[in-house]
Amino acid sequence: MSQRPYDRFMAAFNDIEAHLRNSLYGERDGHQGFRAMLDEYRTRRAHLHPQQYEDLLPLADLRNALTHGRRLNGEPLAEPTEAAVSAIQRLRDELTRPKRLLAALRRRDRPVTAAPGESVRRVLDMMYENDFSQVPVYDGTTYVGLLTTNTVARWVADQMRRHDGLAEDAPVEEVLTFSEGIDRVEHLSRETTVPEAVRRFTAAAEEGRPLTAVIVTHNGKPTEVPLGIAVAEDLARLAG
Repeated sequence: MSQRPYDRFMAAFNDIEAHLRNSLYGERDGHQGFRAMLDEYRTRRAHLHPQQYEDLLPLADLRNALTHGRRLNGEPLAEPTEAAVSAIQRLRDELTRPKRLLAALRRRDRPVTAAPGESVRRVLDMMYENDFSQVPVYDGTTYVGLLTTNTVARWVADQMRRHDGLAEDAPVEEVLTFSEGIDRVEHLSRETTVPEAVRRFTAAAEEGRPLTAVIVTHNGKPTEVPLGIAVAEDLARLAG
């Protein structure tokens, strides 16, 4: 016999409440109410998307109404709608079993790489054809840098200045010298979740040292083959 909507709703809500308490306090007792824990979780963990926060507030009010509602022979008279049950179960899964970043990346996000000695013209053609704004550069399996459209633009400007408007070809490693260290990249392991990746981007921006991209490898080392790449512009899609 399937559970009634009330039981399914309360079970999912209780799972979220337990997750917040365990994440914030671990083995210690936490006596905060749900709204206070939710606010603290959002502040301390940065794993909560704004839409998740907004969705949880009315569902918390519903939980309170159901808990304190009238009963007959010990059974609640009110039942949550199936839409409310689906919403709370979805939020429970998102918070307690967050998707891994690598799984969230589309197939086209799997990075195409360039080698330091490659022709930058060839790489630019590939970037244009695939609508890439950046390409990781690897010397064998070792990360060298990130070739971005901004870096290329600085190189082109220098070429135009030095060659009367005729930009010559050059190896990728030469173009990388125009990055001026502004394109920051972090390498993350394949176990990294979407919320953790969002936290990395958010924290870096708040520190005034924004990330251009995160590159996913098996163990999060720059000496491993890249499995996926996410840039700041992907955040809305990944966290949505």
